[in-house]
Amino acid sequence: MENIHLFSRIADYLEVIIVSGGYSILFLTTFLEGIPLIGMAIPGHVAIIFGGFLAKIGTLNLTYVLIVAAVGAILGDCIGFFLGRRYGLSFIDKLRPYFFIKNEHITKAQQLLTSHTGKAMIIGRFSPLTRALMPFLVGSSKTATKKFWFYNIIGGVSWVCASVFLGYIFGASYHSAVGYFGKFVVGAIIATVLIAWGYRFVNMRFHIFAKYEVFTLILNILSLWVLARMIQDAISPNSFMKNFDVWVSIFVHEHLSPLLIKIAYIVSHVANTQALLAIGLCIGAYLAFYKRWRRAGITFMAIASTAVCMSIMKDYFIRARPDYAYELLSSFSFPSGHASLAAAFFFILAYLTIPRMKSVIKREMVIVLCVCATILIGLSRIVLNVHWASDVIAGWALGTFLATSSVLVVRYVAGLITRKSIQEKL
Repeated sequence: MENIHLFSRIADYLEVIIVSGGYSILFLTTFLEGIPLIGMAIPGHVAIIFGGFLAKIGTLNLTYVLIVAAVGAILGDCIGFFLGRRYGLSFIDKLRPYFFIKNEHITKAQQLLTSHTGKAMIIGRFSPLTRALMPFLVGSSKTATKKFWFYNIIGGVSWVCASVFLGYIFGASYHSAVGYFGKFVVGAIIATVLIAWGYRFVNMRFHIFAKYEVFTLILNILSLWVLARMIQDAISPNSFMKNFDVWVSIFVHEHLSPLLIKIAYIVSHVANTQALLAIGLCIGAYLAFYKRWRRAGITFMAIASTAVCMSIMKDYFIRARPDYAYELLSSFSFPSGHASLAAAFFFILAYLTIPRMKSVIKREMVIVLCVCATILIGLSRIVLNVHWASDVIAGWALGTFLATSSVLVVRYVAGLITRKSIQEKL
């Protein structure tokens, strides 16, 4: 019950933050999306849909969401229009290397504009490829200001109403979904949509991720779902995993041989959290010393974020360890630190080494060894009865999620920097 009250207080604090700053963020994102080039990287559409969702569940006021989003969208397009009127296409050409804008985006917007200015402004508003460019191109085409204002208001209001309505519909089913699945699982569903959308958004505009990165994305989403399920189960008064945890703990205490327990003790202490953390950071430092910045960044981010999140979650959940543990520990149980760091460490190890191996057999061997090592370290904690089974599963999911997230984030940042430096040399 203490855990539930703690998370309720955290949720209340987050709601206060969203309410106090939600309208400002909504206005800023919709406003910036109308500015040429900058708007290409601003997820204003997602912000408006999310605003409609928050309005439905009662966090934000629906009327204020509609007004703030519409005013932001209309004013942002006005900035784009007057920039186009003053500077023309030369403005985009000068800044293009910094924002990776493509000729096809401009061509598509111009084709819409040539057919009919009014339709172009309204239809262009609903297309992510032309939304940030259309007001600027309308301004550069010397369209009359009165005509621009007329279609700008119609397009802006229509787009905002449609987007808010979409979020509102999703919010209508939110409470039913929460009652059936739980808040954390529903949160994972929302996060999955955002992660998949973000991956597609980035790849469509910047083409940063390699083809094999889609497997990292899939693993990232799967681990997020497992982690959300374990957290939801941990705070639920009645759950399948609690009964399963008790059964596993009793079975380990009554049936496992002393030899197996001794092997688990050796594995657990050789691959302890301090050792995995130290080795991971040393690998990151080695890569940084030889200026392999991307690989070093992935390693540091994965290992450090896993260690920090695992420690925070232990203090938040305050779950006691099993009664019949073969080793007395004072720290809390959920999630398993060994399983978390093992999953992060061996995923990063495989990610860094496999692409540089030409032999398919060697690649498969590395994958199998890394997976087996991760599983073995986690199982050793269950055999010693110092963790519940769900602690270990949550630890595996946490480490995998943070490691895969580190790969995607660092790949994205490094890809932007690399593309920018290449285009500046051209």
